[in-house]
Amino acid sequence: MLIQKSLKKLHLGNHFNYKSKIFYTSLILLILCSATLSFAGESVLQLFEKEFKKVVASSRPAVMKIVATYDSSQEFANNIGKITMFRQDISSGIILDDKGHIVTTSFTMIPHKIEIVYNEKKIPAKLIGMDDMTDVAVLKTDYKLKKRTKEGDSTDIDTASLVFTIGSSQGNQPVVSFGVVSGRENLLVHPCADLIKINAPVSVGNSGGAVVNTSGEVVGMILAVLSPQHQISAFPTQFPLNMMPSQIITFAVPIETVKSVASQIIKHGKVPRGWLGVDIVTIDTGVLVTRVLENGPAARSGLLPEDIIIKFNKKPVDTYIELLRCIGNSTPNTDVILNIIRDGNKKNYTIKLGER
Repeated sequence: MLIQKSLKKLHLGNHFNYKSKIFYTSLILLILCSATLSFAGESVLQLFEKEFKKVVASSRPAVMKIVATYDSSQEFANNIGKITMFRQDISSGIILDDKGHIVTTSFTMIPHKIEIVYNEKKIPAKLIGMDDMTDVAVLKTDYKLKKRTKEGDSTDIDTASLVFTIGSSQGNQPVVSFGVVSGRENLLVHPCADLIKINAPVSVGNSGGAVVNTSGEVVGMILAVLSPQHQISAFPTQFPLNMMPSQIITFAVPIETVKSVASQIIKHGKVPRGWLGVDIVTIDTGVLVTRVLENGPAARSGLLPEDIIIKFNKKPVDTYIELLRCIGNSTPNTDVILNIIRDGNKKNYTIKLGER
């Protein structure tokens, strides 16, 4: 009856146009739905909270704490002798498979000892390898890990998508955050992947944690933050809390990139990437070669400083990042064709890439 009366009111008077009728009809229906939910004993927010808890509970087992220990010995004068100093960094990791592989972010130095915290137990792990072009690292433990979380399709994650971030912390409980995706971003320090840009706060220890969609599927790995000073950096695990930026934007590696890089590391101990042997900068007309390294692939093929690279294997390249990605994603010891401009004339060069 309430809907019928409301709809009749919408037909009274010619000043109500079609769009207005639709708007008010939708508004009435929304109010009625909210009232119905309240009559059922739960508000809309309470239902949202339940769904949030389900998502976090389903994806939380895939994320674990990683403790990296560094030690250094120093000789002191005055007969003090040698003193060994220890430092521990805490970060996060995601279970990759049931064979004991865990993916996380790269270490700035090789730790003397790595442990993972699984089911509240510290378990030894070893570093299989790292990839500096994506900052993905793979660990391996002999302990039997259960992979209980599914990977989603990160291509479905775009501007205005809602996601959760789940990372580790200094305590026993994970750090959970909720945010909105701003889109994809190309960063100079991580040229081989389009990163997911998220407006969500992250905490110390979240690096290497999971980005989860609203279905509870892992769609990315937390990688870096953008501070108010616009500096991109991998998230430091021991950053003093009073020095943390008050507003930060989080970047994550798409799960497809994580899995692809991890498979190469597991197979080869690294990711074989092509190397051209030049220094380059972006200019209006393409990518300018500023230096050709002696005895490098480019030098052996005749490339010269001040050449302007405009295509890589027939694909236009307009920026430093685009060319670096093309080279880095190519297999070493393969032939590639560069289309360049030299003294106003276009030339093609076939170059056998080296290994980065």
